[in-house]
Amino acid sequence: MNNIDNESSAKRLKRLRISKHMTQEQMAEAIGISESLYKGNECGRLPISKKTAQLIEECFGVDADYIYHGTLRDTDDIWLTILECDEMDKMKLMLRLIRYFSLQGAFDFSDCAIDNIISDMGLK
Repeated sequence: MNNIDNESSAKRLKRLRISKHMTQEQMAEAIGISESLYKGNECGRLPISKKTAQLIEECFGVDADYIYHGTLRDTDDIWLTILECDEMDKMKLMLRLIRYFSLQGAFDFSDCAIDNIISDMGLK
């Protein structure tokens, strides 16, 4: 990915971490990279690799385009992407959304049951 502004990407990464109420150490652990690599990414000293951006996307649902360029896909684009997914990916997305809303207190589901289903499907 060319034309990536490391400083702006670093600021968006820091903003994401703060919005999750996490320390740098917790963030590095959550996405599965070393603390020193994460800190280098967040301060703009090291560019955020495609692999790290993918890990961030998998862990927090934040699109790599946002991290790199500050652009978010609109909901229509996201919906079309969902429609093009296979049924298993749609099921995974649904379970992640149920878990998300459950954690927000919107539903009274047993966290244990949701976590077990998500774990059985190999999701985080």
